[in-house]
Amino acid sequence: MTTKMTGWLFVGLVGVAVIAGCTGQRVTTAVEGQVIPSAPSPTVSAERETRQPSGGGPPATGPLTEERRVVQEPSVTAPPSEPTPAEPAPAPSQPQVALADIYFDYDQHVIRSNAQSVLETNAVFLKARPDRTVLIEGHCDERGTSAYNLVLGERRASAAKRYLQDLGVTPSRITIVSYGKERPFCTEHSEACWQSNRRAHFRLQ
Repeated sequence: MTTKMTGWLFVGLVGVAVIAGCTGQRVTTAVEGQVIPSAPSPTVSAERETRQPSGGGPPATGPLTEERRVVQEPSVTAPPSEPTPAEPAPAPSQPQVALADIYFDYDQHVIRSNAQSVLETNAVFLKARPDRTVLIEGHCDERGTSAYNLVLGERRASAAKRYLQDLGVTPSRITIVSYGKERPFCTEHSEACWQSNRRAHFRLQ
C-alpha cells in the first residue's frame, strides 16, 4: 500500500514538473521542500539570442539603405591655370620717310624756283643722317628718242646733285642714274602726264 502511494506520488510530481515547465512557473514540492527551477521558455530564449548576440559585440544592424550607402566623393577643384604671359605690344610703326621729287620744264634741266625749296628740305634731311646715301634718278616724258632722253635725264639728275652739294651734302653720298623715258610714272598721253614724268626722283639708301 505504501509502495503504491509512493509510486503515484512520484508520477504526480513528474506531471506537475512537466506542466510547470510548459507554463514557465516554479513549483515547490511539499515532499522535499525544494524549488525546482522551470526550464526556460523556448520563445524567451529565442528572443534573448536575437537581442543579445554571442560574443558581446554591438547589436547587428539591418542592411543599409541606398541613401546610407551613398558616400560623398571629395570635390576636386581644378588647379588654377598659369597666367599666359602677355605678348609685348608691337612697336609703333615708323612713318615712311621719302625724299620729295622735283620737276622740270619740257626739254629743260634747269632747276625751277618751286623746286628749290624741295631740294633745301631734302638737304636738311640728308645732313641729319650722315650714314645714309641717296640715289637721284633722271626721268623724261615719252616724246623724243630714247638716246636723247637718256642724256636729258642724266643732266636733270646732275643738276639736282649739284644743288644738294651747294647746300652742304657730301658729294660722295650722292649717286645719279638716268632712265630716260623707259620708266614713266604716268602712261597717259597728255600734258599733265608728261609733266609728272619730267622729274628727278630721290631714293634713300
